[in-house]
Amino acid sequence: MGAAKILLSAEEFDNYPFEEDKRYELDEGELIEVTRPAYQHNQALQNLLVELVLYFRKNRIGQALVSENLYALSPTTRLAPDVAVILGDHRAELQNAKVIHIIPDIAAEVLSPSETPARIHRKMSQYFQAGVKEVWLVQPEDRTVEIWTGPKLPEQALTGTDSVTSALLPGFSLPLAELFS
Repeated sequence: MGAAKILLSAEEFDNYPFEEDKRYELDEGELIEVTRPAYQHNQALQNLLVELVLYFRKNRIGQALVSENLYALSPTTRLAPDVAVILGDHRAELQNAKVIHIIPDIAAEVLSPSETPARIHRKMSQYFQAGVKEVWLVQPEDRTVEIWTGPKLPEQALTGTDSVTSALLPGFSLPLAELFS
């Protein structure tokens, strides 16, 4: 028999005494422990974040934040995309925020082998329902990226010599070879 589900309100979650070495999300009131990623996952995450940070230093149209931040997508859902892109200047709102009440423009998820397709699609649906404009699914094992602009079909399925681009980020281009190096 599996462990009992822990149900929390958003306020309870925001003040929950989490163990420091574990990560959690709130999925429509249910507490979900997020597994720690492997090296391949971290390398792709780091490469993506570095390229986005460099892009925003030049273009000053927003910022990229790493997965330590939880986003309030609904009154009962707190998710932490691996990388969140927030366009515009929201520095004042982000100062000391434990939970961010700004919907990211782009949510990038670097997939791990332990993530089920059902969980991935559920998170995508939650992102789009909250108003996220693009979801990037980065798959280090396959060395592919899918860029979704809605919950039905990916707008771009990138492989091989393709580059990650976005209409939301004019001039941004990250070759998959660099992302997965």
